[in-house]
Amino acid sequence: MLFRTLATCAAALFLTQSLQAQPAPYHRYLTLETAHFHVHVPVGLEREGRVAGAAAERAYGQLAAELQEPRGSIDLVVTDDADYSNGYATPTPTNRIVVFATPPVESNALRLNEDWLGMVITHELTHIFHLDRTRGVWSLAQHVFGRGPALFPNSYGPSWLTEGLAVYYESRLTPGGRLHDAEFAMFARAAALEHRFPALNALSLGSPIFPGGNGAYGYGALFVDYLAHTRGDSSIRKLVDAQSGTLIPYWLNHEARIAFGASFEDAYMMFRDSIQRTVGVRQAPLPGWRELTTHGYYALDPRWLGDTALVYAANDGRSTSAAYDLGLDGTRRRIGRRNTLSSSVPLPGGGLLFAQLERVSESEIRSDLYVERKGEQHRLTSGLRLVQPDVRADGNIIAVQIAPSRTRLVLLDSTGRLHRVFRDAVPDETWSEPRWSPEGGRIVTLHRTHGGVFSLEVLDVATGEARVLDRGRYLMASPSWAPDGASVLFTTEEGGTPAVAAVRADGRTMRTFVSCGAPVSSSGDAHSKFGMSCGNAGLYAAEVSPDGSRLASIDLRADGYHIGVAPRTDASSAAALTLAALTPIDSQPVAPGDYHAYSAWHSVWPTYWYPVLEAAPGRGTRIGFTTSGRDVLYRHIYDASASLPTNGFFPQAAFNYRYAGFRRPFIDVSLNQDYVFEADVASGPGGASIGSLLRKVQFGSLAATFTRPRARTYAAFSVGAGIEHRNFVSDPGSVLVTLSNPTYTRDYTFPNAFVSGQWSNLQRPSLSISAEDGIALALTGRVRELKGSTRYSASTSLVGTAAGFKSLDLPGFAHHVLALRIAGGVADSRASSSFVIGGTSGTTIELVPGYSVGEGRRTFGVRGFPAGTVFGTSAAGATVEYRAPLSLGGRGIGSLPFFFDRASITAFTDAAVATCHAAVLYTTACSTPPTIGRTIASSGAELVISAAVLDWDTPQGIRVGFAVPTAGKDLVKSSLAAYLAYGLSF
Repeated sequence: MLFRTLATCAAALFLTQSLQAQPAPYHRYLTLETAHFHVHVPVGLEREGRVAGAAAERAYGQLAAELQEPRGSIDLVVTDDADYSNGYATPTPTNRIVVFATPPVESNALRLNEDWLGMVITHELTHIFHLDRTRGVWSLAQHVFGRGPALFPNSYGPSWLTEGLAVYYESRLTPGGRLHDAEFAMFARAAALEHRFPALNALSLGSPIFPGGNGAYGYGALFVDYLAHTRGDSSIRKLVDAQSGTLIPYWLNHEARIAFGASFEDAYMMFRDSIQRTVGVRQAPLPGWRELTTHGYYALDPRWLGDTALVYAANDGRSTSAAYDLGLDGTRRRIGRRNTLSSSVPLPGGGLLFAQLERVSESEIRSDLYVERKGEQHRLTSGLRLVQPDVRADGNIIAVQIAPSRTRLVLLDSTGRLHRVFRDAVPDETWSEPRWSPEGGRIVTLHRTHGGVFSLEVLDVATGEARVLDRGRYLMASPSWAPDGASVLFTTEEGGTPAVAAVRADGRTMRTFVSCGAPVSSSGDAHSKFGMSCGNAGLYAAEVSPDGSRLASIDLRADGYHIGVAPRTDASSAAALTLAALTPIDSQPVAPGDYHAYSAWHSVWPTYWYPVLEAAPGRGTRIGFTTSGRDVLYRHIYDASASLPTNGFFPQAAFNYRYAGFRRPFIDVSLNQDYVFEADVASGPGGASIGSLLRKVQFGSLAATFTRPRARTYAAFSVGAGIEHRNFVSDPGSVLVTLSNPTYTRDYTFPNAFVSGQWSNLQRPSLSISAEDGIALALTGRVRELKGSTRYSASTSLVGTAAGFKSLDLPGFAHHVLALRIAGGVADSRASSSFVIGGTSGTTIELVPGYSVGEGRRTFGVRGFPAGTVFGTSAAGATVEYRAPLSLGGRGIGSLPFFFDRASITAFTDAAVATCHAAVLYTTACSTPPTIGRTIASSGAELVISAAVLDWDTPQGIRVGFAVPTAGKDLVKSSLAAYLAYGLSF
């Protein structure tokens, strides 16, 4: 399970999949053994591995007192391959955890921790304790079939439960955790204030409604916390144990009644009502407040552009993340696209400075500084791992530099050249959000030390002297200067909820702009944090205009974050500032022992098998198995299957393997043997069947794939070679000798080679119904020889596709899209295979782990015509589609395992044609007249539903449509064809 976080609202919900990372398998890894863990780290992270090992053993002991211990040892990988904070865990094929060592300096919720590695490991280890638990029929099945992905009953549960449990324990067993931070509580408060509290079946990782997948974490954690407080902590173990033994894992209300005495739906309504009673009526967050943004979702980090305009980062769901110019009348103008939602800092002389993530390999994601001027972006730094920059009037830059388990402050000149480290850090120490003072001689910044102590500090650039303005074990964020440099504004959660405060730069007094920084009650009630003395959900990231007359800030609403302004007034209260004397926490414990070289053997062996039972190509039934495996680093990945018909002949076997231990390329090996039914063999006057003719195919290939993934583009190039061997057999064997055609008595060998390439720059906003505003290109060439016949031949073929997408800003929750795809293929006259025209193109979807449905992608699909209506040695096809949004769902149906995400409609026209050379070597490669050379075409419409079926959290496309043949009508039996398909057509 991904340990998702808002992380500047970028590395979690609105980061595209192109910016998700996993451990880089090409590093040299070392392994440290502890009592319950194999801790794997790349060379250079040995200390972080020891810290993680000690934290993991501590968390294991705490969780073992709460839940049943998992089986066997656990692999724990600590990596530094991504410049954001994350982690994930899985019980298959063995219990495994991966955590990123990058500290959470850009996620307010995750920053509240005593020790980052300790908190993230506790969260992910909870998943292992929860998901590994099996009882009853599931335990029996695992004893027979092993650790098959489909045999873990708790993995079928909804994400709000799985992630809610993990956040609950991360907060209960460590001093930090997101239940101790205000963010999740403010989500719930904002929704309740506007009477838009989500239903239980609306909590999904696939939700399109704010706060998106983070709602499953937030509301799920708050609900589990409510159940633990009202029913007792022991009820959580009762639920996990009951869930792990239920025969039908989707029906959880019976288990909820066992654990909590009520169904989940009934308990959730009580939870919702308990919050609704505390929130009161929504009010403006500040006197004279005017909300400037209306789009919801994310509007972050406002910075003033003079006195009458702001620049801010936004993701409104309809478009990709971008920086916007925002006027005081609410008009906004898109400045430029962003990979992540970080601050855009105005540069002296014009332009903007910002940091953003960029993928540098399949596994590594780094952050650097960029400059945008007059619509053009260029990279200012490379490989420095910089975030949160700010610029002085002379162009000098202060920024945060990421390192394993720490961050430091660095100074750069205006060209991006690193000048010096201004504030270094030790492990689990972070510096963040630095801002230059107006005169340029001081920097205000946030400093966090091990143990979760935050301080707001002003640093003198010339002398290095530091003055502490505030300090405590509570979250502080978003410091900024007043125009005169005499005071600093910042967000503080000292009272338990976000409030904007101001403090003099000399640290003598503190002024609070709003008085709702504390709960209404401090009675200890678990839900007092939802009640506040004013009617909003906190105020964040205040910025005073250069003339000092206005305050811009961020207000949380039910539909997301909004930017607004209010007249700057004197503080409503003032109090003397007394810094608390805080006892320092001891340094991080480390695990003892010696490292040894990483070995994949203990984690790469197969741990399960599924039975194969299918009709044999001749007589009888095939009986066999399928399995797969991968080591913990994904360096070795494979799947294998084998089966034997009940007649004892004609075994099938397949093995596919990928080696990812090189930085580039991936190496793929494939071996396969199969038997394909060709025809019934008849004999005698009555033509009675005496057996079956089968084609035996043995195939092996070796390929290398080079990739160049980036946040906005993707390119790949593959080259490979293989050999295919064919001969014919019969069932029974005596039938083959009765055939007079010598074609069936020869062996055929086909050496082959291929090259292929692809490139795309497609955009996919979070609410989109389709790819937008880009193109995708692919080209594959093959050379195939034939040996073993009286004639020697070699054939070549070339296949290419191109697709283009243009968004249209018309009404609806998402853009309308005009999409065009063209495809072409040509082979010479010696080709033995064909380009097949017709059929419905789509994808496959996984209904339950290990079992998929769907026909897959077709190069020359024409809806309304069967696949293979026409085939030949050359082909061309085109599709035009108009895609329009229809409905935004964001909820399920009762407690059923179903989640409706969104729906759209598509109008389409398909057309394709296949032809043949005048004298082909193999006549079977071409349709016969009158079909060959005829164009077939159709038009129609589809309803496209994005929904999770037998699942709550992974919506996938389901298409229901009809097609009317418009050319080649005589080749089909019906003038109207209805169909069901999965995924988009292209």
